Amino acid sequence: MRKHKTYFNWSSGKDSALALYHLLKDEHFSVDELITTVNSHYNRVSMHGLRKELLLAQTNAIDIPVSLIELPEMPSMEVYEQKMNETVSRLKNDGFTHSAFGDIFLEDLRDYRDKQLAEVNVTSVYPLWKRNTKELLNEFLDLGFKP
Repeated sequence: MRKHKTYFNWSSGKDSALALYHLLKDEHFSVDELITTVNSHYNRVSMHGLRKELLLAQTNAIDIPVSLIELPEMPSMEVYEQKMNETVSRLKNDGFTHSAFGDIFLEDLRDYRDKQLAEVNVTSVYPLWKRNTKELLNEFLDLGFKP
């Protein structure tokens, strides 16, 4: 079976960790790169505020290459979309066909992502989508992850 070449949108949080865990076990996907947006003014992950050096320690431990998308302190939607489009174009040229996220809820965000990616023929993957959060927390802890 040929695996889908996938990049994972790494937020540095618990949901990302568990979603990535599931994708790495799934025979349909090959996760070959992590993508993270970083606020270049503060040197922190845009989603969770984790310091860039801790993010790099995380991704080194995961042992999957990471690409950082540097964003200004207060990026406009135009700047954000331009940076994302540049990154996704590069990934498409490198043969990536799927983009994975650790989202569980937030329909409007999923709709936005799906629409943007569909325009460039990239398929979105959400391994944790609509799962019971209590069950996810118990699974996270049972697997040995630390909050």
